[in-house]
Amino acid sequence: MKPICIDANVFIASTKGDEKYSSDCRHVIQAVADGKFYLIEPTICLTEVIRNISRYLGMEAGKTQENNLWRMVSIWELCDDHFCTSAGYTGALYGTYSLDSIYLETALKHHAVFVTLDDKDFLQRIKGRVGIEVYHPKDFS
Repeated sequence: MKPICIDANVFIASTKGDEKYSSDCRHVIQAVADGKFYLIEPTICLTEVIRNISRYLGMEAGKTQENNLWRMVSIWELCDDHFCTSAGYTGALYGTYSLDSIYLETALKHHAVFVTLDDKDFLQRIKGRVGIEVYHPKDFS
């Protein structure tokens, strides 16, 4: 079983269900549920997912997604001062935005497959440069 880090935007699109790649996002998450990968997430993922799902679908849906994350995630990467410092340098090295750098640092630290919906501003900046597998959900198999 391989480690995988999934950007919060994949969880959000999967849960909302009405976005262009929602079904592809569900496929990625199902691969974790099927035991093909074990999930590693930075703790900031909780904030992103709960905030967005609660905002768009209501507090009950946010709570459900929170419980799903607690159940699915095998390793939580704590966003403490040392980790965030390292993520800052990673972001500077690869030209990524701050929050994207936290997900990238998580994936790099654990040599994990990384999946994000953010194609132009993130995925294309790192693909082929970071030494790990990186995918858009539409390309994940």
